[in-house]
This record gives sequence, structure tokens and C-alpha cells, in this order.
Amino acid sequence: MRRIIILPVAALAVGLGGCAGNDHMTAGGRDVLLGGAGGALAGAAIGSFTASAGAGALIGAGVGVVGGYLWHQHEIAERQAAERRQAQLNAAYQRGVQQGERSRTTTRTQ
Repeated sequence: MRRIIILPVAALAVGLGGCAGNDHMTAGGRDVLLGGAGGALAGAAIGSFTASAGAGALIGAGVGVVGGYLWHQHEIAERQAAERRQAQLNAAYQRGVQQGERSRTTTRTQ
């Protein structure tokens, strides 16, 4: 029983350790990989208590990959919303500066 649990944990540690220093991995790839690895580990642990650690790991990996992908899409949407808010703030600031300049120019000429 311990061997069944130790083997996936060791494989997960080695796999994630190899990805830790990879500068070429995209954020989306990292999220999907971590989701799949975490799901596989959780699925193996749950599967070892019920029926089959292997089947649990496969199911968990599939669910984890989908979850990692959805998390990445959520992060992209949040980043885009923050960029839109910042652009709106910058535009409002610039309008205020321009109005202030016009107001100062108008009062000098009068």
C-alpha cells in the first residue's frame, strides 16, 4: 500500500522539479501542468483507498488539467479587466489635465 502511494509522489516531485527552472514554459502551460499533477496525486490517493490508484490518478489528472486550463483562462480575463480599468483611469487623468490646461489658458487671456 505504501509503495503505491510513494511512487506517484516521487514521480510528481521529479516531474515538477524538472519544470521548476524551465524559463520557456508559458504561464498557461504551467497552470495546466500543475493542475494535472495535483489532480493525479489527489486521484491516486483517493483511488488507493477505494478501488484503484491508477484509475484514480488518470481521472484526477484529467480533472486537474481541465481545472488548470480554466484557472489560466480566469487569470487572463482578470488581467485584461485590470488593463482596461487602468486604461480608463489613464484616459480620465489625461482629460483632467487637458481641462486644467484649457482652464488656465482661458483665465490668463481674460
